[in-house]
Amino acid sequence: MNDYSITLFFHIVGALGFFVALGLEWTGLRHIRGATTAKEVGVWVGISNSALRLGIISMLTILASGIYMMARAWGGVAWIIAALSALLLVIMLSVALTRPRMAAIKRALPTKNGPLPQTFHTLANHPFLWISIQTRLAIALGIVFLMTVKPGLGGSLLAIGIAIVLGLALSLPIARRERVQEGPAD
Repeated sequence: MNDYSITLFFHIVGALGFFVALGLEWTGLRHIRGATTAKEVGVWVGISNSALRLGIISMLTILASGIYMMARAWGGVAWIIAALSALLLVIMLSVALTRPRMAAIKRALPTKNGPLPQTFHTLANHPFLWISIQTRLAIALGIVFLMTVKPGLGGSLLAIGIAIVLGLALSLPIARRERVQEGPAD
């Protein structure tokens, strides 16, 4: 056992935590969208907040251990640069598409338990929420592919490009269905 193998362990644990966080976020979003009372939403918003904290801790663990392993053993090879860039894209999608909409959902919650207003349902069913989680999950799987296969620059870019396209493609049927249920755009 050496410092590299211990660092690799923390890197893998960080990746597992990150996928757990994405899974909790995905599950929370599904339940928030189907909730009928403010109390139900509150439970799942709390779980989503915990998932966010787990995701941040996991990402920091992934980055710290990954940078150490890169400096110690790998250097700036193409697949690592592509993986880091893809991880930044995951963060940007979360910040740009998910966080503002989740904040709006929290603001739209009534303070007393009872039926949820239409505004809440419109916000909770916004297609960008689903597009964001599906695409981030696909990109994260693309990063795992890069770390497993370790392709050159072309293969790395192709893998992340395919992951993005698959994430978008898998989210579009749900996004379209939500738009049809909402009715015409405002």
